[in-house]
Amino acid sequence: MTRHMFRRTVATEFNDNASIEPATALLGHTDTRVTVMHYIQRSELANPASAALLDRAFKRDED
Repeated sequence: MTRHMFRRTVATEFNDNASIEPATALLGHTDTRVTVMHYIQRSELANPASAALLDRAFKRDED
């Protein structure tokens, strides 16, 4: 694990469980945009309701 990976993990956990401000302060950033752009890991999972809607909308007919 690299320092950057650790910093990203900590920032993401703060963001997910509290708010972005503590993560920004902990990392020593002066602007939350820097923290969000470079340190918050985006979820790779789709919202289940959105995924179901898209599945229905683009369903292929299987003959």
